Amino acid sequence: MNNILQKISGLALFAGLALGSTSVQAQKTIETAVQQGNGAYVKKTDRTTCIRNSLLGIPKVGYCLTMSQVKFIVTPSGNATSVWAGTVPVAARPAQRLIYKSTWKETSDDGITRIFDTIAVTEPDGSVKLTLTDKKNGKSKSAK
Repeated sequence: MNNILQKISGLALFAGLALGSTSVQAQKTIETAVQQGNGAYVKKTDRTTCIRNSLLGIPKVGYCLTMSQVKFIVTPSGNATSVWAGTVPVAARPAQRLIYKSTWKETSDDGITRIFDTIAVTEPDGSVKLTLTDKKNGKSKSAK
């Protein structure tokens, strides 16, 4: 009985250390990320950049569209989601909702390469939302 309790205690300690190291790895992956409870790390951002139209698929928009990053989340397992929002100029607005899917490959300053699945939704009122998702659980193509 005592031997069984020792084995269970050892496994519990190992599992706790393994989960803790996964959490630390996720935070190291994203600099300045702040953990929300025991869950995801959220990076507060006010980044604005010109997003390539190859990710948006909007006819009549030139090379890129100025967008602001509104959310960036990394889970302890390493999954990442980035959400961008912007407004399409009146002359380039679609007559109906436009949904465009693509991929985006990015290498961070610390050498981690992510391949994001992307989806851009453009509304007739000109609002556009781009969501980039990278799942470490085998549903996307991340690499180191």
